[in-house]
Amino acid sequence: MRIISGTYGGRHLATVRGDIRPTSDRLRETLFDVLPDVEGSTWLDAFAGSGAVGIEALSRGARHVVFNDRNRDAIRLIKKNLELCGIEGGYVIRELDVFAMLRSLRPPFPDYVYFDPPYDFGRHAKLLDRMLTFRVMSPDMLIILETFKKNVVEPPEEYEVLREVLSSDSRLTFVKLKPRIDADKRG
Repeated sequence: MRIISGTYGGRHLATVRGDIRPTSDRLRETLFDVLPDVEGSTWLDAFAGSGAVGIEALSRGARHVVFNDRNRDAIRLIKKNLELCGIEGGYVIRELDVFAMLRSLRPPFPDYVYFDPPYDFGRHAKLLDRMLTFRVMSPDMLIILETFKKNVVEPPEEYEVLREVLSSDSRLTFVKLKPRIDADKRG
């Protein structure tokens, strides 16, 4: 596994066997090919695992990344991979359950939120619902969900699915809040 492009492009990342399933090089390349320029953006890598997605974002010019994972082995792996790439700043590492982490978010909220839970997680819609409940959304925030390719996420009605991309065994679903229509402008 390696960083695809940017400042740290070509650097190899450590991986481990077990519960941590890193986002593949190919899927990360697909993800960042789909996204607009990430220069200066902020990220939440909510199930960070190896940290590969957040490190790729930093490599491509993201200003700040919050890496979160409740697994201690994942936290150690994220730290090791940041060290392997020589990244000394522009990030925070948190070790929280994803719902506790979402509840703890404060403005300004990240530009991008990446959810890559275990494929058997099954609570993707609940993640999106809790973001609304906890009021940790902004109109410009883009949420990306990585799931097994056969799993289709049905987001709450406040969201719209902008795009879905299939790559190997994975599906990337890009969602955003639906634009609000002011009562005065409805005619």
